[in-house]
Amino acid sequence: MFAIFGDIPFEVLGSPEQMAATNIYGYAEHQVVEDQPRLQWVGDALTVIELELMFHVSFTSPALQLAALELAASDHQARALVFGSGEYVGYFVVTRLTVISRSLGPTGLPIAILARLELKQWAINTGLSASSPLAPLITPIAIAVASSSSNTASNNSPAIPAVSAMLITPAPSGPGSSQMTPGDVPTTRIVRSAGA
Repeated sequence: MFAIFGDIPFEVLGSPEQMAATNIYGYAEHQVVEDQPRLQWVGDALTVIELELMFHVSFTSPALQLAALELAASDHQARALVFGSGEYVGYFVVTRLTVISRSLGPTGLPIAILARLELKQWAINTGLSASSPLAPLITPIAIAVASSSSNTASNNSPAIPAVSAMLITPAPSGPGSSQMTPGDVPTTRIVRSAGA
């Protein structure tokens, strides 16, 4: 296998005939009075990968391969691109699909198809699937903030599941240091969620 794009494999036999990757590095040009402009790097553009894939009836079903690529383009979902060596390239979406029929049978069914596929990087920060929800599925640990109706001077721990009581922890009684020790936070101040 040459690579896999989501659940679409690209086999070594017949694909790709050509592959090109484009990386663009962005610079802003600032005009300077009576001197040459200055450049300032502003960021890298998204990677674009272009593939030419040959689908021939002798080693695959061109119609099925084409249908898989068209579905990947039309559902607008980012998919992982992983090469056969195990190299994870990142998440990509199909931005262009050009189909050239090289040979057709007497009924019009394709015998050989050349598919030019353009993939553009889908930048995500988390390393999660692009279809993953943006919000976590669990309640994250957070700082408990006293409501306006409660007594904010109280040192009572809030009994809210999955919420830390660090906001109302009294100052350590010993000498100050940049290192926390196990005794700095009394165990009575730690609130754990019911599932932990």
